[in-house]
Amino acid sequence: MKKYPYIHTVKKDAYKKIVNGFVPSSVYIALDKGNKDCIVNPGDVVKEGQRIGGTAYSSIPGIVEKRELKNMPDGKIGEVVKISLRGQFSYLGKIIKEHDYKAYSPAILIRMIEDYGLMNTFISDDPVSLAKEMKEVAHHRHRLLIVRLVDDDPSRLIDSVLSTTYSGQICKGIEIAAFMINADGVILVTDKKTDYRSSFDAISVPHCMLRIDEKMFPSTYAVEICHAVKKTFKEKPFDSICKYDLYMDASTVLELYRSISKNMPVIDRYILVNGDCLPATGIIKVAVGTTFESIAEQCGGFLKTPQSIIVNGTITGFSAGSLSVPVTRYVKSITFNSASKTPVQTGTQSFCLRCGNCHRACPVHLSPDIIVRHLSGGAAASADFISSSTFCIACGLCNSVCPARIPLMQIISAGKNISSDSSDMGAKNG
Repeated sequence: MKKYPYIHTVKKDAYKKIVNGFVPSSVYIALDKGNKDCIVNPGDVVKEGQRIGGTAYSSIPGIVEKRELKNMPDGKIGEVVKISLRGQFSYLGKIIKEHDYKAYSPAILIRMIEDYGLMNTFISDDPVSLAKEMKEVAHHRHRLLIVRLVDDDPSRLIDSVLSTTYSGQICKGIEIAAFMINADGVILVTDKKTDYRSSFDAISVPHCMLRIDEKMFPSTYAVEICHAVKKTFKEKPFDSICKYDLYMDASTVLELYRSISKNMPVIDRYILVNGDCLPATGIIKVAVGTTFESIAEQCGGFLKTPQSIIVNGTITGFSAGSLSVPVTRYVKSITFNSASKTPVQTGTQSFCLRCGNCHRACPVHLSPDIIVRHLSGGAAASADFISSSTFCIACGLCNSVCPARIPLMQIISAGKNISSDSSDMGAKNG
């Protein structure tokens, strides 16, 4: 476990408060992938928080301009609905009364967040439906809720700041989540310095705190948390922890609280905006659908031309290829880096340079280049190398240090379940 030169850590005390972003003149609301059931047309008037199709909701009141294809934060192309600002807000600036969530059954609450399209961003590069995960966990005999109050990526601190700034709301969100899955216990994953005890003592479900060393990476993935809990806590119900329990981050818990208690869809996001290209950085609450360019303008514009735009952290995030990319429900941070803060990489994916960076970076001591070369039909590797791929924890460190920009982690993950017949085929092709 090390620190690496290409991972730019952020100091937690660098951000003292969270500010509200400007209301954009227009937003681009991403439609659900594979769902073409858009229920609005150009010229329609929509309200703030109105459903426009699937689990997509307008984040501002306005006029529907058009539907178009646009680059997404994960590097893919998606369909969006452009809405221009006009009319009165339904939520912004209003005092919204809290609802008693216990007046509803867990099944109704799960259906509510399913309609609202809440995403669980515990794994930031692979967000999933929170409702779907809750339905699966509800069938287990023993159910634990694990909430990470720190960040899994040392270059991003959004969850750490939200946990201290909105500890009261997150505490209520934890209570709601525990009620929805009928949890036997709650495990809070925290750092060693911050004292959360006074903030989360009000949790009525049996709970404990797992304090981890943030300087050790990875230490907050599900596998690492499981190992640490089993090593630290021997009493029930915490000793029954497994990878099939419900794992959530502070961002998701906060969204759950707001959706259930305020009865509102996800129409805005708390985002860390930083990078050496900007004159000012910070954590901003922005409307879903706001473009990256608009967010940069709110920070004072660019001092330097961005060489890279990283979404959701240097290690676990994506590379966005355009300033016109809109904020979606899974964006947690945006980093605008100049050439001096960007690893020296070729413009496009190239052949392996055999530099050895991936060997040195791998926290479980694999040889990603050798495994990938075999899986890609190149030089055959021994059975020991191929079987070692099952130990890959998908942390993404190999990707972050690869100068050839080879998607090492993704190839290894896809080849984990490769059969012995496929291995023989790969050896023959080599």
